[in-house]
Formats: sequence, C-alpha cells, structure tokens
Amino acid sequence: MTRHDKRISAIGTHFAIIIRSALAIGMTTAALLLAAACASNSPPATGYDCNQERPAAGGHGNVCALFPKLLKVKGHIDAVTANPQNPRHFTTLRLTDAAGRQWQFHSNGWAGAAVGHLKDHQIQGTPVIVAYETDANGLLIAKFVGD
Repeated sequence: MTRHDKRISAIGTHFAIIIRSALAIGMTTAALLLAAACASNSPPATGYDCNQERPAAGGHGNVCALFPKLLKVKGHIDAVTANPQNPRHFTTLRLTDAAGRQWQFHSNGWAGAAVGHLKDHQIQGTPVIVAYETDANGLLIAKFVGD
C-alpha cells in the first residue's frame, strides 16, 4: 500500500466517523423532538383532560374540538378585567381549578366569550374551560374560553 493509498484510507476512516457522529446526533435530536411532541399533548397535572371529561352539551364552543392541541384548564372564575379599549374583551381572567390552584390568563383580543358572559359564569359559579398557550415571558395567554 502506497503512502497515497494510506492517506485516502485515513481520510475515508475520518469521513466515516464524521458521518456516524452526525447520524447519531441526528437520531438523538429526532428522539428528543419526538419525546417533546408527545409530552406537549398531555395535559398538565391540574389541567383539563378532554379524554376524561366531555364539555357540557349546549355550552358555547367545544374547546376540545376547536383547539385539540392547546393546553386547557377548567375552573371557576374569580375575577375578569375588561379591556379599556374594547370592554367586550378581557385583559385578565383569574380562575381556580378543582384542585384549588389559581390561574391567571391574559388576552389581547377576542377569546371566544364576552366579559359579560364571563361575569355571568362568575356570579352563577359555573365553570369554564380555557384553552391557552404560554408566551415567551411565561404568561398564560387565553386563546379561547368555553362553557
């Protein structure tokens, strides 16, 4: 084997190691992404699980059907603050779930229910289901509030 052949063989070996490392990294990344995707579909420990309980018939907006991938929580409204620019929209919504955990949601626009309707729920003590996302600052953003 000539010196040139040895160099080509060494380059081939290094190239094979690089390819194997890249594949290992790619497979690890894929596994982590898959695990994260599976974890994001499960509800938080004190959240609302659409598979365990179905929304009441006749309520407005089937939250589970409309927003199947968003996190959800069911609870009783403690307070709702109207948006000064549009009093039908809320800026904050506070509720307490069945486990006693207090939640505070924010909204910058329409979230499926008018403040007056939410006040009705607060006064009557009837629960609502909030579909939400968490923004980059950790705030819970209500995307939809349903009966």
